Amino acid sequence: MNIKYFILFGLSFASIFSFSFSTQEKVIVEDKISVLDFGAKGNGIIDDSDAFEKAIIYCIKNQKTLYIPKTEQSYNLNKSIRVELLKGEKIKIVSNNATIIPKSSDTKSAYKLTPFKEHVFISIGRKINSIYKRENATENIGTEILISGLIIDGIQQQVKNDVNSFDDDIYIAAQFVAEKVSVENCVFKNIMGYGLRIHDVLDSNITKCKFINVGGRGYTQFANKVDMDGFGDAIYHAKVNENAKIVIKDCFFEGKITNKKRSRSALTFEYSTFPYDVSISNVDIQGYAKCLHIEETAKTIFRLNNVRLKDFNFAIANVLNDSSIIYLDKSIVKVGFNDGNDNGDALAFLNYHSAAEIYVTDSELDFNGRKNAYQSAVGLVKVERSIINGNNTNFFFADGSTIFSYCRFINFGGHNASFFSYDKNLKYKIENSKFEGNSRKLISAKYVTLEIK
Repeated sequence: MNIKYFILFGLSFASIFSFSFSTQEKVIVEDKISVLDFGAKGNGIIDDSDAFEKAIIYCIKNQKTLYIPKTEQSYNLNKSIRVELLKGEKIKIVSNNATIIPKSSDTKSAYKLTPFKEHVFISIGRKINSIYKRENATENIGTEILISGLIIDGIQQQVKNDVNSFDDDIYIAAQFVAEKVSVENCVFKNIMGYGLRIHDVLDSNITKCKFINVGGRGYTQFANKVDMDGFGDAIYHAKVNENAKIVIKDCFFEGKITNKKRSRSALTFEYSTFPYDVSISNVDIQGYAKCLHIEETAKTIFRLNNVRLKDFNFAIANVLNDSSIIYLDKSIVKVGFNDGNDNGDALAFLNYHSAAEIYVTDSELDFNGRKNAYQSAVGLVKVERSIINGNNTNFFFADGSTIFSYCRFINFGGHNASFFSYDKNLKYKIENSKFEGNSRKLISAKYVTLEIK
């Protein structure tokens, strides 16, 4: 609020000189508080960290909405913003596309997730000590974080394209620990590390956000014989609460390509022990080794609708999870080439030590990678009313039991087998489907039962 106008409303000339210009007196009269009232400049020069932290704390304690107005330049944050939430506390931060450019060098955060040197730009929520077990869960009850309209640009961070030591730096745009988290109309870009890390959530809603040049990847066990692949996700959910609802919709993801390596994962879910549901809709993902990575002991239901996945090593990767069920509907999966940092060919679906189930309806599976490429069908239970475009690559589905019903097979098959497995108990079934481009006679199986009706 402009202090001049405040003074004109009922203050005499004499009282002007005795008026206390304290933050408390300036901002308490409105529900929406500007960060400028706490000394932030947004001029791209001064450090606005202290002003941001004071403004957030004030708004939490006084139940106000914090407004971050767009300026001609950026807000500079030269250190981590670290604010704790107590039981029942809430914070709402809104903006009209103001840009924040962090230059943080400290490592102050709510929790440390990786062995790398982590620099967190904004960290809100109670402090926890482990991502593997529940602790002080009652402190999280009623906590809420709502963010909208911000642009966070990590362009000023000092990063190495080749992360080959745990002493190397990675960056996290925002780290939230709260029962309810909502992030909408935000842009995260140029970040080597993580976009969002969300922990202990019951209701998570990420809407109309863009993640551009976000992620990165360290050395991998397969390509480099060293495992430093512990970072590089656009959105990371960990230790999700029981019966949580997670919604990610109307978002765009483009990974950070470093040394010909795709970023690790666009969407990751780990370390949850309770069942929960995830809805992912109207989403584009490209440039990640894994578009969706699920590594949960809990039973999780994933519903993907109108998603477009391309330029990946694995579109959907189920790892060490036996109870997850994934529904892929009205979506496009374009399978190309592996970047060489994971074993084997690029795969639409990967089940690694996993019994997760995958169901595909009204979608297109477009295979245009290496000729005669292996395509895992482990966990792929049924494909209905979908297009399987082989692009005359004669790839082969392997090691699964799948029913294809009312599908169109385009340029699929060839001189080599189209279905393969050493387990003769497995079975592929194609029913009520059409074959275009290649003759049905070019579709065969080896060591596995194939039934075509």
